[in-house]
Amino acid sequence: MEFQGPFTGQRHKILHLTLESIIDLVEGRSDDKHADQCPECRGRVEEWRLLHSRLHRSQLTDAPSAALKAAYGIPDPRPCIGQAVASLIFDSFSQPAFAGARGASEARQVVLRTAEIDIHVRISGKPESRQISGQILTRSDSAIPETVRVHLVQNDARIRSADLNPLGEFEFGHAPDGMLSLQVDLPNRTVYGPLGNEEVA
Repeated sequence: MEFQGPFTGQRHKILHLTLESIIDLVEGRSDDKHADQCPECRGRVEEWRLLHSRLHRSQLTDAPSAALKAAYGIPDPRPCIGQAVASLIFDSFSQPAFAGARGASEARQVVLRTAEIDIHVRISGKPESRQISGQILTRSDSAIPETVRVHLVQNDARIRSADLNPLGEFEFGHAPDGMLSLQVDLPNRTVYGPLGNEEVA
């Protein structure tokens, strides 16, 4: 919109309210009077006032409980992206040869597997202070990147972290008692490996 100055004869451009200015005006943070003289801005302010009043009506209600229950049952797809759970394919304590022969110095051997890697794990020591060591081997010709990190997890929290050596080996000293699992951060995905029954003594 333009108007002609009364003395100079020059045309001046009127600057309309920005969206931010309109919202400030509607919510009472501004007392800009421009909309009083500008029909275009006055119309935009009224539209925003109407929307603002509708959003703050007390009769707004929650979604029906049936709809909420249905929504809660929809699995979140995000954890599936770039993540995998390794299968426990071998546990020396589940083998018949070890039945009744578990001593305090005995080490437990576990193998976890995904489509990409095998994780060989050795658990030894007393339950309250176990030593956990292992090696990650690829199931293809590619080598394990040096940037891979392994985390020892308990109750969904990382309690130890280790880098791999050039042979893909890792080690955790003084691992606590209780349910434990491994988290392996590969370049393209994160692998979770539950260690199953943690009893080693």
